[in-house]
Amino acid sequence: MNCSPLIILGLGVFLINNFFLFFISNADTGPSCSKTSPFVGFQSEFTMTRHQARGCLTIIDDCSFRISQFDMLSGSDVHFWGSIAPDFDNFTNGFMISDYKLNETYKNASFSVNLSRNVTWDRIRVLSIFDLLTESEFGHVILSNGSDLAPALSPDLAPSPGKIRWSLSVERDFIDIGLEAAIAIQNYMAFGWADQKASSEVMIGGDVAVAGFTEEGMPFVDDFYISKYSECTINKDGSALGVCPDTIYEGSDPVGLVNNTKLIYGHRKDGVSFIRYRRPVVSVDTKYDLPVNYTENMTVIWALGLMRPPDTFRPYYSPQNHGGPMSVTYGHLVLNVSEQVNECLGPLDAADKEDQDLIIADANKPLVVTTGPAVHYPNPPNPSKVLYINKKEAPVLKVERGVPVRFSVQAGHDVALYITTDLIGGNATSRNKTETIYAGGPEAEGVLASPMELIWEPDRIIEYPRSGVLSIFVSEEDGLESSGG
Repeated sequence: MNCSPLIILGLGVFLINNFFLFFISNADTGPSCSKTSPFVGFQSEFTMTRHQARGCLTIIDDCSFRISQFDMLSGSDVHFWGSIAPDFDNFTNGFMISDYKLNETYKNASFSVNLSRNVTWDRIRVLSIFDLLTESEFGHVILSNGSDLAPALSPDLAPSPGKIRWSLSVERDFIDIGLEAAIAIQNYMAFGWADQKASSEVMIGGDVAVAGFTEEGMPFVDDFYISKYSECTINKDGSALGVCPDTIYEGSDPVGLVNNTKLIYGHRKDGVSFIRYRRPVVSVDTKYDLPVNYTENMTVIWALGLMRPPDTFRPYYSPQNHGGPMSVTYGHLVLNVSEQVNECLGPLDAADKEDQDLIIADANKPLVVTTGPAVHYPNPPNPSKVLYINKKEAPVLKVERGVPVRFSVQAGHDVALYITTDLIGGNATSRNKTETIYAGGPEAEGVLASPMELIWEPDRIIEYPRSGVLSIFVSEEDGLESSGG
């Protein structure tokens, strides 16, 4: 990404439009500031963690920095934060580096911030955006002596709820495409080029990539060809018809000649899916792929909808009919990939921002507590290994007051289960904070061969807090009350 205010560069970061938004920190650093730090002039884009925070950081001098092309959904008590390393312990033991408060939703904003008087760049290796109330990290930059920039161009995919970005490399014969949409995790995003000879039904003969997330939460992208407005079917003679992967039409793809899409990166944050992939400008597959004339206006097509997971008959993720009105769940537009476009202004705001599973506690069955990788942990920062309940990562757990909840703790001798008011979980004293532990503690640990049974009976009288490490719902006579654990 290039953080210049003149052009938009960077997948997921936006150009400053025809005006600038300036904000001045309340910190008083005096009339001038030196430029002795080796970090002066450093530029990098933020790594998004939550709240769709993205933008560019530029260190101006020894006591100030500039934020540009900045998007973020509003938080509670959000500040710029410093730490010496990007790991869990250092994040949570960091410190506020400025009195500037990020107290609103930002859309392609630009502003300058002064460091607090007692803060210098040599104390900071990671500059992050941190919500003090929820102890959540929204995004960060790791400082180094060299800038970290990767160019890309960016237009909109549709007014709502998606966007498309791309970067073109004519010399290397590829185009990187980024698809982003506020959709459910079970949904797909499809984008590609129409048959430019088609007169009416622009999607027939289309060459599209279908992207999404597997049931395990991993990103994927596949090369599809549209031969009919229907889900992919296999005829008796073995021929394929419909919206099918290129490999299904061909029968096999041993050397990757027809599946010409390559996944580069994907994430799922705040109910928004983002997939970046690469495809050739001119493909060796002339049967199912369409060439991209990068100097001309070409019709492109897109769609959003539910996808069917693989089964015995369809060993691939299959798009279902997108349904819905045109320009909302499907559509087409004219695009010239050589032109610079800037229409991606502001973060996507999904109605449902969490992908957490719901588990209802059963008094007769223990909840099995194990550990696994942090894939969609709802409240970063977090360790790389987090708690799972019944094979679900950090689920929402519904319990009933007065009814005992049984846990079979099998997470390992180095991992204990706490039900606590501390948002990070069971280590408040190490951060000079207080917490109330309702159940569990350092002794609540076990392994598969020797699990530890923990019983927690949610009190009928205690008013539980409305936030916590585990999102627990306590049943009340007049409804459900959110409580923390």
